[in-house]
Amino acid sequence: MKFSVLGPAGTFADAAAKAYLKQHPITDIELDYHATFDQVYQAVEPDGIGLLPLENQLDGFVLATLQRLQVADVTEIGEVTVPVNFGLAGRVTQLTDIKRIFAQFKTEGQCQKLLSQLPNAQIITTSSNMISVEKLQSGEPGDAAIIPQSQMAVQEFPFKLDNVADQDDNATRFIIFKKKPAPLVLPVTSTVGATQRTYKYPLFITPPTEEPGVLYQILSYLAQSKLNLVTIMSLPTRQQIGIYAFYIEISITADQQASLFDTLNEMNQHYQIHPLGFYAV
Repeated sequence: MKFSVLGPAGTFADAAAKAYLKQHPITDIELDYHATFDQVYQAVEPDGIGLLPLENQLDGFVLATLQRLQVADVTEIGEVTVPVNFGLAGRVTQLTDIKRIFAQFKTEGQCQKLLSQLPNAQIITTSSNMISVEKLQSGEPGDAAIIPQSQMAVQEFPFKLDNVADQDDNATRFIIFKKKPAPLVLPVTSTVGATQRTYKYPLFITPPTEEPGVLYQILSYLAQSKLNLVTIMSLPTRQQIGIYAFYIEISITADQQASLFDTLNEMNQHYQIHPLGFYAV
């Protein structure tokens, strides 16, 4: 069984995959590394699982992942959050000598304080933090890279600056998924001894038209059923300007499952609902 993640080894995605496997041991599993998020998704086999970053504490949701979830037939089976920090390494002797800096596309948004000190440096976007390391290894004098803090001790460069993220307590949340459609509702599981356990139900809801109060109407269903909304994001449907889909995450306890599924069935009469899974957190 393959576990497809953003690679190469050493990325935060790699750390997240290993953290998930520590929490949820799976026998006979192989980490399968790929260079881009799209390649990760495409590589997931029918009996395999994949991992994609969903949300960063400093830079918000990962748009590429949300856009994929909006149209993909996937079932999320879990999530894992890992701490994230960065260092700056360079082929320079001082900060002001940097001419080019390699940074993964989400990393850039997490290190704005550092980059504001380098207004003349050319920022070159990479697909992963370990690709930034590789670019610097084969780079030229004047090059630098923002790399995982864990790599600072193992990489040899003339200039190093530790802990360059905008906050020390940064973290990224990843989702683990299978490539198969998620059902709208599931059989209600036993709540014996599990009522304090928290479950998450992520989904997209798309109204048929844009009209005043449409979001209020959607949220009213959840409020009336006393279902806890923990996330909401809007994304264009790309079919018509002004029509948006809403990415929503609902958090419930085990004894709220019947209420959740009854509410979803009712909402499905009025909106297009794209379920993404149901899992314990």
